[in-house]
Amino acid sequence: MERSLQRLGFTVIKNATANVVRGGATAIVALTLPHFLTRALDHDRFAAWALMLQVASYVGYLDFGIQTAIARYLAQTVERGDDELRDRLVSTAFVMLLAAGTLALLLFSLVAWQLPRIVHGVPVGLMGELRSGIIIMAASVALLLPMSTYTGILIGLHRNEFPALAIGGSRILGALAVIVSAKYTHSLIWFAICLAITNLLGALVQYRFVRKLLPKLRLALVHVTSGMLAELARYCSGLTVFSFAMLLVSGLDVFIVGHFNFNGVGYYAIAATVVTLFAGLSNSCFNAMMTPVAVLQERGQYGQIADLIIKATRLSSYASLVLTLSAPIYGRYLLRVWVGGSYEAAALPVLEILLCAQAIRLLGNGYTIALVGTGHQNYAIGGALAEGISNLVLSLIGAIWLGPMGVALGTLFGAVIGILWMLFFTMRWASIIPVSVRTFSEEALLRPLLCLAPLGIYVMFLAHKSFMRLDAAYLLLACTLSVVLSLRWGKVLTKSLFQPQNRVAS
Repeated sequence: MERSLQRLGFTVIKNATANVVRGGATAIVALTLPHFLTRALDHDRFAAWALMLQVASYVGYLDFGIQTAIARYLAQTVERGDDELRDRLVSTAFVMLLAAGTLALLLFSLVAWQLPRIVHGVPVGLMGELRSGIIIMAASVALLLPMSTYTGILIGLHRNEFPALAIGGSRILGALAVIVSAKYTHSLIWFAICLAITNLLGALVQYRFVRKLLPKLRLALVHVTSGMLAELARYCSGLTVFSFAMLLVSGLDVFIVGHFNFNGVGYYAIAATVVTLFAGLSNSCFNAMMTPVAVLQERGQYGQIADLIIKATRLSSYASLVLTLSAPIYGRYLLRVWVGGSYEAAALPVLEILLCAQAIRLLGNGYTIALVGTGHQNYAIGGALAEGISNLVLSLIGAIWLGPMGVALGTLFGAVIGILWMLFFTMRWASIIPVSVRTFSEEALLRPLLCLAPLGIYVMFLAHKSFMRLDAAYLLLACTLSVVLSLRWGKVLTKSLFQPQNRVAS
């Protein structure tokens, strides 16, 4: 058993590393494009580009969790060695994603048609380009959704390195194409074409990987069954509601800002890009847990799942807190180098608030992934809806009263509501995973907070002052104390995530 657990631990680390590489490619794109485009485009055109990218990001919400279902069920199917069930699973999921792609094309076309009513203040000369760019992105999404079946297969086979190579490479290639296009033309249409073509190339590369790994895989209508359709629909129903809630949390902020104040879109998009970048890297690591969690469930090792949640969340908390505390210290200088002084002053306050909100929200990621991996994601629906609805309502109110800052504050308060719901309701209802509220709070939240308290105190009292020698000495002292506390009492360098434990949280 110990050797088996070590293999699973290696799989988690390998997949997490592959996902981080994939996220690293996304990071390169997210950091590089604004650096060039904020200098090559005027503010209105950059804001329109940000809106177009926001629409393109909705592909992650329109697969209704089917890709996740493929990965989970395929991992268990491979564990059983059932090739017939595998073919039924993949064929049925492909048909479902094909229907989702058709729906995406219709919805995005509707958004393009109603765009003047959704976003106010877009210059007349830009509206036609923005509409055409959205339609091009919609057409590519309609093709990408059924092709994402192969992403789910590769993840289910624990071969995350292949999606990392294909998707990461296509995103870097797309960014380079956009930068070259920006040098010769400022057309949003050409930008959309560059992204659409490179994304489709990445999907085709994943298809080739799957054909090599599973040469006997049969994808055909004859394998589509009502039983498998019902099974996937039941599993994905909770994920669909969850995805809708996440859309309310982070998918509408830029559009809310654009509806009330188009001039603030560019500044808010810069701050949101940084937060989305970090969230993507964190999610990449957490998502690597899902298929091993499904295998642990198949073996009935729920104590190991609980231990994995605590350790992964604790490490994530350290990273989130360090990033959040770094923003007041270095944020102004980094923004100036990244996107120029014209964006720095307006983007930094929004960035600081959004980083706080993201640090709070990420506390629930590991637990939520474990629920998804064990097929108990419906327990997370209540918390997701509570956060999503409160986020939307508070962001709308905040936008009216405070503009972009109000939208960011709505996101922060929504994150607080979401994590409180998880602690006081979800963890008590989902008793299948033996994680206690007290253990989770102490190990994943309080321990990192106390260990990083010296750095937090510096930020509260000295970070916004002028950077003088005395301040630098205080910063060095605060960082040193935080590192010492983290290494001595923070449990940062823990044993293997799959090391057998005698104690299980209850």
